[in-house]
Amino acid sequence: MPPRATGSIVPLEDGWEKIKNEGIKVLEEFLDTGHIRSTVPQNTDPQKPRNVFSKANYAELYTTVYNMCTQRTPNNWSEQLYRRYGEAMSDYVQRQVLPALKDKTDIPLMKELLHRWVNHKIYVKWMDRFFTYLDRYYVKLQSVEPLHNRGYSIFNQQVFTSVIKDTRSALLKVINQERQGEHIDQDLVKGVIEIFIDLGLNSSNLYNTEFEEAFLPATSSYFVRQASGWLSEDSFPEYLRKAEAALHAEDQRCHNYLSRTTLPKLRNVVILAVLSQPQGQLLEKETGVVYLLDNDKREDLARMHRMFSLVENGLNPIAQAFRQYVTDRGNQIVDERVEQQKQVSSKAEALNDPTFIQTLLELHDRFKGIVHECFSQDSLFQKSLKEAFEVFVNRDIGKFSFAALMSSFCDRILKKSGERLSDEQVENLLTKMVELFSFLSDKDLFAEIYRNQLSKRLLYETSASEDAEKSMIAKLKMKCGAQFTSKLEGMLTDLSLALDTQKDFKDHCEQLPEGKAALGGIEFNVTVLTTGFWPSYQVQEASLCPEMQKAIQVFSNYYNGKTQHRRLQWIHSLGQATIAAKLNGRRHDLIVNSYQALILLLFTRDESHNLSFIQNSTGLEPSMCKKLLATLSIAKFKILSKTGDGKTIEDDASFCPNDGFQCQHRKIKIPPPVTEETHNKERVEEDRSIAIEAAIVRIMKMRKTSHVSPCLSHVSQFCALFALPVAPDLET
Repeated sequence: MPPRATGSIVPLEDGWEKIKNEGIKVLEEFLDTGHIRSTVPQNTDPQKPRNVFSKANYAELYTTVYNMCTQRTPNNWSEQLYRRYGEAMSDYVQRQVLPALKDKTDIPLMKELLHRWVNHKIYVKWMDRFFTYLDRYYVKLQSVEPLHNRGYSIFNQQVFTSVIKDTRSALLKVINQERQGEHIDQDLVKGVIEIFIDLGLNSSNLYNTEFEEAFLPATSSYFVRQASGWLSEDSFPEYLRKAEAALHAEDQRCHNYLSRTTLPKLRNVVILAVLSQPQGQLLEKETGVVYLLDNDKREDLARMHRMFSLVENGLNPIAQAFRQYVTDRGNQIVDERVEQQKQVSSKAEALNDPTFIQTLLELHDRFKGIVHECFSQDSLFQKSLKEAFEVFVNRDIGKFSFAALMSSFCDRILKKSGERLSDEQVENLLTKMVELFSFLSDKDLFAEIYRNQLSKRLLYETSASEDAEKSMIAKLKMKCGAQFTSKLEGMLTDLSLALDTQKDFKDHCEQLPEGKAALGGIEFNVTVLTTGFWPSYQVQEASLCPEMQKAIQVFSNYYNGKTQHRRLQWIHSLGQATIAAKLNGRRHDLIVNSYQALILLLFTRDESHNLSFIQNSTGLEPSMCKKLLATLSIAKFKILSKTGDGKTIEDDASFCPNDGFQCQHRKIKIPPPVTEETHNKERVEEDRSIAIEAAIVRIMKMRKTSHVSPCLSHVSQFCALFALPVAPDLET
């Protein structure tokens, strides 16, 4: 605080004359002409503002104001100085600023206004410095308007109010020119916009009421006109490109010179005008959603998702169109399959053709990629994709269900005789297959068919990779839970334990007094399976040869001594034997099942037997015996020759070794007769019905009483837990 001269009173007029002549007039001269007295030192840095007053000039003026405000009454001139502060500023505005703005419009008005506002802020800054003491004490004690605010209010009331309408019109005109591609002075626009903000005195009220309330409706009208023109002239993708560019331009406009509080309001106005209101007409265009999907326009699809995600519920009609499109494409593929199936003659041909399932996998791959790349994994579109696939994947396609085709596709991948694929390719295909399987409602039927085919791969050693089998089961477990795959896992565990059992049995045989001779002189291995895990197999009684009987007895004694409360049941149809044969002077190793082996062992010499003798000797049922003989005499490998018709097995047919047999291979695997599938759709549906009834009983025991709808809801949850489809007639 500067020292006060003792014993001297500063009269009001003398003090004010000093402030006016040495401060205010010097400041006004600088604002009008840019002239600064040569005695005032300047900064060496040209970036810093010029000094209008020296430190000594400023201190002298500050001290004068200080002295005039700290004198005792009646010589305390605080009130008079506060009043004259405003009068001096108002006088300058009336004398210099208003005449300069008169009759100006558009760009000249904006330039002059900005120039005068910049000068006025300099005026206010220096006056605030001179009158700091007055502002610090008098203003606070008397609760009057601060000097800085008073200076801004003078400009607002006496200058800005008179030109605000023309200024707003000039701003809107310039902004429209920029929207139409013309180059404008953005710094000028930003400066004028800041006048609205600054004069609001730390409040956005003036900016909102005097500029924004006119700017937003004008923007809306502009973009409504633009959208109307785009709709009539442009395609759907081109429209979206223009809409996105417009939205980006408005965002940039806010960043460049508008208030940041305008951005959300401006975006809403543009979105409403170019997206929300014309959305219905846009989606009806020929180049709409269907066109983009047909032509795989992923960039345009991504833009469509980005743009309409800005509209409230704007993605719903697009998701519905996407769902319908996917459903139509899927139904088209299924319809083609149904037509093709009418031409298919055999079951093997129908189930072994992978093209149908492969086409569906590719379809899912394509649309899953679109959801991921273009729709940002949006849950709405994921749901639409799921619902679309559930429609056609659960259609009735005739004799062979989707469950059977999917399981056969997996079987083809996992078998040695299937496609030669790398481990990575197998893994990818299985992953895609499980994704397709997730849309299937008959998951329990798939499980039964898959279990049957897995059993064949494991028992006949045709599985290409144990790791691939485990991987598939793990994927199914992740999708449907441990209950769904418990039997499949049990089958793999059984085979692992069976290897230990075989090794232990081999050690047991070596310790017998007779050694390996106890097995009748044959190589004998047994695979012990757990009944609950494996499919049920039909047991066919047969008269085994002495060597087989002896080996079976040895194993039964061993197993009964090792375990308790377990009963062995021999499934000879799954057994496999290798028989050495010499046909047409050439040695062959015939790989057959146990029943085929029993028949072939009847022909140890060059002899002939009729059907009746073979049936009596083997103890097989007549129908089964004929099927087995057909595989040996009229199938691909004719090990036996027969009399009569070469296409059927007659009751009076006779058989003998085929001396004319020719085959280049030493090892020949003779397929067993085709047996009935162990899975049965009717039985699966019966088991499903029993499970659902059990769920209802369980729920009712817990709840005692329940309305139909809650009960159905809980049953549906139970079915989902165990991968069971809910029967459509559940309410009955």
